Amino acid sequence: MKRKILGMMGKLEVVVREESGVGIIEASGEIDVYNSGEIKKLVDAYIARGTSNILLDMRGVDYLDSSTISVLLVERERLTSHGGRLKLLGLQENPRKVFEIAKIDSIFDIYDNEEEALRSFAEKKDY
Repeated sequence: MKRKILGMMGKLEVVVREESGVGIIEASGEIDVYNSGEIKKLVDAYIARGTSNILLDMRGVDYLDSSTISVLLVERERLTSHGGRLKLLGLQENPRKVFEIAKIDSIFDIYDNEEEALRSFAEKKDY
């Protein structure tokens, strides 16, 4: 599925797919207060289908704001409560700076390689 959602700073495009039992949300563009709720809706849909491991591919995201961070933190906790995990892929320079400034870069598992990220879901980790 592919969707385009308008936001204040621009457009967010998402493509969703599943691989090895992991829901993958490929995001590109800008994620802001007007469209960050779409990430929540997609996670909701995966949880409703019984998928609680989500990889958010942010290789195409060049902007995000504090509302995005809030959504990601809440969804991370929700997935954890369902026995799953939220991991991030390809955090680019500007979004990475936002994560570092907010001091949440150490909270999330962030990967540069999709295969490595998908393999990591098979590993057991204590939370």
